[in-house]
Amino acid sequence: MLSSRRNSGIILREGSVRDWSEFNDPSPSPKPLYSQSYVAVRGFLLSSKLKSVYAAMTSQRHSRSQERSKSKGLSCRRVAVRLLFFFMLGIFIGFMPLFSVDVYKKIVSENKMLPFHEGVIETEMVGTKVKESETIVVEKEIELIDEPHIQESPPVPALLDDDVDFSESSPVLPAIRESDIPVKKLLIIVTITSVRPQQAYYLNRLAHTLKAVQAPLLWLVVEWPEQSYETAEILRSSGVMYRHLMCRKNTTSVRKIAVCQRNNAIYHVKRHHLDGIMHFADEERSYSADVFEEMQKIRRFGSWPVTIHIGTKYRAVLEGPICKANRVMRWHTVQTVQKKSSTRRFPIGFSAFAFNSTLLWDPQRWNRPPMDSVIIHTGGRGGLQESRFIEKLVKSERQIEGLPDNCNRVMVWNFNLEPPQLNYPAGWALYKNLEADMPVI
Repeated sequence: MLSSRRNSGIILREGSVRDWSEFNDPSPSPKPLYSQSYVAVRGFLLSSKLKSVYAAMTSQRHSRSQERSKSKGLSCRRVAVRLLFFFMLGIFIGFMPLFSVDVYKKIVSENKMLPFHEGVIETEMVGTKVKESETIVVEKEIELIDEPHIQESPPVPALLDDDVDFSESSPVLPAIRESDIPVKKLLIIVTITSVRPQQAYYLNRLAHTLKAVQAPLLWLVVEWPEQSYETAEILRSSGVMYRHLMCRKNTTSVRKIAVCQRNNAIYHVKRHHLDGIMHFADEERSYSADVFEEMQKIRRFGSWPVTIHIGTKYRAVLEGPICKANRVMRWHTVQTVQKKSSTRRFPIGFSAFAFNSTLLWDPQRWNRPPMDSVIIHTGGRGGLQESRFIEKLVKSERQIEGLPDNCNRVMVWNFNLEPPQLNYPAGWALYKNLEADMPVI
């Protein structure tokens, strides 16, 4: 095959000599045998050269890949060593301020001398003197801290003798314990109201009284039939912590409206488990701030005398307990027309008592059976509502505390100053000019 390809490699072109005699080999050896052996040897050499070239190429690639992997491994090790070195260096620098360094010994050597005008002093002597002065200063500071504080005496007049010593040390006060600090109870003051001509006067007067009472105090204002703008403005400007509630009962009976308002306040205390001393403070009553301070002493139920104005005779009578110390013995009562079957067990009104609010929602604390109906009922007139409500809280006068001692002080007054119905501007705000009674000259 090789010989035939080689022979066929001669291409005849136009103008070339076609004399085949020129190519005749004059040697006597046969031509086919020589050409076949020569071609075979040459093919073998070519194949061996190709193999060697391929082997060299593959060996170069393998060596290059090994060199690359080695260089990569060395570079990764170098990076890791550098990171470790800088990490340790950072830790060392971070902990440097924790170690104490004697800067004085490092800066000044032992053999160095300090020149002065009068002579030369060794540095060791200077160092010892500096340390001695520092220790003296520290000891003086410790003595000043340990010594009790002495008030400076006022300057002594020149006329007095100099031998008299007017300096006196302040007395050492005993340590105050947390148990010695009195903890005041929360006062829950309930007030019912509605929009009418005298509302602004009543609420502002009561707000000023409550503002003078020491905290904690919560003012529950229940309004009928809705929360009005006039009432909200008065409460915002009162400076007292308050909650504005409302009663939407559709009725025209004043007695039923008042019962609904007070019961809403009771439900609010039950729902939120308010713990404190609860009192129904009517806005028409006049209160002294001392009565709220006396309420802080109540443990379960407390009562005090109230002055009531009766009718048109301009008489004032007392209604409340008669006490011996703080124990209730008898009652001041107001004579009212009542049936014999409907006598009041406790002849006092809402403004004459206060009680612990946990009686409403925590009966186990007072060893009482659970009662869900501790509310005010609409039935009963002439003080029967108050008496029936008190009967659910206490059993007898032994559980009532008289305030103040001996109940000999009046702190609440009930004067009927409600005027008849009259027209007035809403919120007592004048947006239009009224008719002038006297023109300006």
